[in-house]
This record gives sequence, C-alpha cells and structure tokens, in this order.
Amino acid sequence: MSFPIILRRACTHSTFFKTSISLGIVQASFPFLTRSMATVKDSIPHMIRTAEDPRQQGVWTARLGKIEQVNSKIRLIRLNLPRDGPPLRHMPGQYIDLYIPNVDVVGGFTITSPPQSASSQQHHQADPHIELAIQDSPTNPPAAYLWRPVPEILDSTVTFRVGGNFAYPPLTLDRDQCANIDRVVFVAGGVGINPIMSMISAMDEMGTRSKLGGMVKTVRVLYTARREHSQGGGDRAKKEEVLFEKRLNDVARKWSSHQQVDYQYTFFETSGSGGPDAQETVAENITHRYRRINHDDLFQALGPEDTRHNAVVYVCGLPTMTDEFVELLKKAKCMDEKRVLCEKWW
Repeated sequence: MSFPIILRRACTHSTFFKTSISLGIVQASFPFLTRSMATVKDSIPHMIRTAEDPRQQGVWTARLGKIEQVNSKIRLIRLNLPRDGPPLRHMPGQYIDLYIPNVDVVGGFTITSPPQSASSQQHHQADPHIELAIQDSPTNPPAAYLWRPVPEILDSTVTFRVGGNFAYPPLTLDRDQCANIDRVVFVAGGVGINPIMSMISAMDEMGTRSKLGGMVKTVRVLYTARREHSQGGGDRAKKEEVLFEKRLNDVARKWSSHQQVDYQYTFFETSGSGGPDAQETVAENITHRYRRINHDDLFQALGPEDTRHNAVVYVCGLPTMTDEFVELLKKAKCMDEKRVLCEKWW
C-alpha cells in the first residue's frame, strides 16, 4: 500500500473462489477472500491487517534506483529488479510487503507502476522495476526509512513479495465477463489514486489490442485531491504538484482523439486555490473543477442505464467518501454489485 496507515478491504460480500486471468505479461491464479476493505490505526501492523489477503509465492530482491520528490509530502520510489532474475508478474492495483534490512516492521505499499514496467522484455530502455508512492510518515518505520536523505538510501537493497485482490480486471468477474467490459469508471480521492494509477497505466500500455486488461471503449476518471502550498505564506506560497497530475493529463491527452476510445478525465481540486470565483476549465477531454465530486458526477460517469451491464467501477479513497459513493453506485439502476469495487484509505 502506498501510504503507511492503510488497511485494504474490498467492498464486496465474503466469497471464496479461484480465478485465473491472463493479461498478456500478467497472469494471476490464486484463491482469495473478498471482504470489506477498511483502514485501521498505525498500531496494527500491515501484516496483521492484511493477513487474509492473497500473496504470490516467491520473494524478490530490488535496489532503490531512483527517488523523485513529487511535493513536500510525497516521494516516488523506483525499485529496480535484476534483469536476469525471475520475472515479476503482478496485477495492476496490487501492493507489496516490503522488507527493509534492520527495520523490524514490514511495510505495505501499493505498486503505482503498470505490470509492464516490471518486465525487461517490455521495457528495453530501462531496468525492470516497480514504483511506489511514499508519504512522509516519521512514526512508520518503513516509510521513515524511505524518507531518509537520498544519499543514505539510494542503491540500497530491499526484498518484497506481492499481494492483494483490488486489481484490474476485477477478480469478481470471470474471464468472459472481463473480456466484455466496455466501460471503466475510476473514482479516486487523495491517496486513493495510487492503485488506480497502476490500472490506468496498464490499460494505456496495452492499448486496444487486447480485450482483457487493455483500453476499453469508454473510460471515465474522477480524481479529487487537495493541492498543497509550499512554505512561505501569502504571495510567496507556491502551489505544489498533485500526485500523478502530469501523468494523468498525459494519458488523457493521448486518448483524446482516438476513434475507438471515449476517454474523459476530470480533476476536482478541493484546496480552493482557484479562488472563490474560479470557473471550471475544459480542454478537450480534460476538465478541472474547483469542488468535490458529487452524486451527479458519478451518475454521468456511469452512463445511460441500458449500457451499464458491461461496466465496472473502482472507488478508492477515504472511508467517508468511499462508503457514500459505493452505496450509491451499488444501488444504481442496472449496476451489479460485483462490478463495484472499492478500497478504503485512511
């Protein structure tokens, strides 16, 4: 999980089954227990709060190859994988259990990169790798380690294993149902963008050449976040970058004029930095609004009732937002509950 005080619980009824989905370079086949995903306090270790989640067999070794400062609170960490090592196959949206030498606590962080990045065959120009988004959290030992001065941790070695069932395509559907998905709606609040970024990137990488895991006919991305300001105050305060702001815009622009894909991205900025009289801006398929996501936004993203039978919705954010939106979406006409997936983040 991307941020240290998170418990991942799926918003579905408890069910036990096995599924196998082929995603080109990604394959997963494991039993899992879907359950309601909620978050807990820092005092409950990651390994305890995710004990029922599925884990892949095998442990991978990685090197901290790149550290990028997104803003004053978030770093992007790239873990480089050995080119001659065993292939890492994960699904978009999954997380890792991170083992750091001399740190007794196991960290839990979402993989924000697409599965293709972990394959040396897919990325010839760069080392195979996974990416994590880490929030500054001094009281959480794994996160605190990853926020040490860059020279102290760059090129250090860690180990990890992959787990989780909040993934795309959804594990609540069978293979044929996944292949027939024609509308995907992503709703992210704050740090909830992390697993969704992996999913969107994977769809973008695969394009329209695959019906299983690739870009679908209709995509709606709704992302709400607060824009922080740098220290200084008044006129000296500068707006900071929002996590994955540029990446999401780039993906949207890429698909703006595609004949087979209707891709719309809306960013809801809640910090009020646009001013009380700020108006929404629209540039082709990218909309910027200075308010929170409301129910009308969700219904518009779902589309007409008679087209929802092949739609899936992913919601990830704070519990208050997630509970409200998931209840609304599950009760929406022509929406099957198993097509509404969620994860809560504190």
